[in-house]
Amino acid sequence: MDFERYYLDLFEMLNASCKKIASGKYDKSDAEKLFELAKKGRYPSILCELAESFGMMLVKVEAREYRLKQTIGELEETKARLEEHSKILARRMANQTKSRNGGIE
Repeated sequence: MDFERYYLDLFEMLNASCKKIASGKYDKSDAEKLFELAKKGRYPSILCELAESFGMMLVKVEAREYRLKQTIGELEETKARLEEHSKILARRMANQTKSRNGGIE
């Protein structure tokens, strides 16, 4: 077996997956390749450590994106409620002004 070629192929696979993940244009199979390469005892230790580090970064970024999407949804709901309350207050103020002026605006 040509170990040099084997190692180069493994690092090329790691590099390709990492590039796709870094660009944000990856799919499940890219993440699976990354986690496959992180298997200790099956692949060279330096490759496993790199794959594991990139895998942890991927997990953290995905978790952060999920939290941000939830926060954005909550903020949009709050904004909609505030806008509705603002309209209600504007109508009340207009009605009070109208009442104080004897129905004259």
